[in-house]
Amino acid sequence: MSEKFEWGDHSLEPVHLAGWGEHQTAVEAQAYCSKIANAHYENFIIVNKFTPKDIKQHIENIYAFCRYGDDLGDEAPFDAEGRLKLLQAWEDDLEEAAREEWNGNPRHPILKAIQITSRKYNIPHLPYWKLIQAFKMDQKKNRYSTWEELKKYCSYSADPVGHLFLYVYGHDEEELRLISDNTCTALQLANHWQDVARDWAENRSYIPQETMDKYGLTWEQYGECVATDSWVNVLRDEVIRAQELFDAGKILWQRVNPHLAVDLMMFTKGGEAILKSIRKQRYDTWTKRPTVSKFKHIILLFRAKRAWARAEKSARRA
Repeated sequence: MSEKFEWGDHSLEPVHLAGWGEHQTAVEAQAYCSKIANAHYENFIIVNKFTPKDIKQHIENIYAFCRYGDDLGDEAPFDAEGRLKLLQAWEDDLEEAAREEWNGNPRHPILKAIQITSRKYNIPHLPYWKLIQAFKMDQKKNRYSTWEELKKYCSYSADPVGHLFLYVYGHDEEELRLISDNTCTALQLANHWQDVARDWAENRSYIPQETMDKYGLTWEQYGECVATDSWVNVLRDEVIRAQELFDAGKILWQRVNPHLAVDLMMFTKGGEAILKSIRKQRYDTWTKRPTVSKFKHIILLFRAKRAWARAEKSARRA
């Protein structure tokens, strides 16, 4: 199982997205999304192994949408201006897909699959649109002044994913969406703190300036990529913030479809495992990227299996 899906070639003159015009039938489009999902080894895959069969394809369609947009913003071989052109084309194709209650004629197979999912579960256009805006933000913004500013970014880059999961599992309550935002934002933060060195190599940082100021960490010191006492204090604060959000999100587990509760539990456990790895290496994310071991992944799989079995019983009783 690889960690990268080979999308094919994009171009700017004229703008062309890899995948346009391919896999145009409903069956082909959804099979393409499944191929994308199965090509990536992520926390998502642990969850998806235990997703009910009638929902699994739709989760894979959503995953493919998120993965493609993310790779357009991070991996496409162009500068920021070029990537923005590709993302705008992706957004325009989304607008076409959503036309007349998801009955438009998009060119990309992922969006044809998204139409099927969105019509079935009455999903609005907004969460998909927000995700694309986040990919665009990453081309324009590489620093965050305050926690509130970073939180707003997460409300575009992470929280809509939770909303999409809720829709697929039959939940359309604003209160539940607000609770799920805690988990999604926490998972986004855990990934940011895991990838501090990678982000800095791209001249990007998600550490709020106000946290740096609190401990006297300057950008010059940040750029030295050394886990000084100031750095340790800064990252410890941000890890604590992420953990508190994970804790706040756990109340959702008792209020949703039991199968979704398993998904949420595994997303949380995976994110918490990253935070634990960061603590274990004493917040030095410069020298070594914190990872979750294969053994830990196996443990998570066993836990998911047990939780899924309990969810099956609960669903039958309901």
